[in-house]
Amino acid sequence: MPEIMQTIRVVLLIAEAVLAVALVISIFFQPANTTGISALDNTETYYTRNKKRTTEGFMKRATVVISILMAVIAVAFFITLIFNNPPATTGV
Repeated sequence: MPEIMQTIRVVLLIAEAVLAVALVISIFFQPANTTGISALDNTETYYTRNKKRTTEGFMKRATVVISILMAVIAVAFFITLIFNNPPATTGV
């Protein structure tokens, strides 16, 4: 049983590392937000209405999904640590 938990932890750590690299890449590919004087102009364009369909929208969704996956894998990793090392009981 301990060998299985060790293997699961290694797989989770590798998945976490791959997701970390993917998160950095997805953040670097996002364009910078330009909120200047144009933010005061409240005109709506075709681009602003359909932003979810663009590459920028895809990269933002990818960043959120990767972040959530990283959090879930981190929790799963620590759960495997807890089940592998149960708290010690004193038999006094």
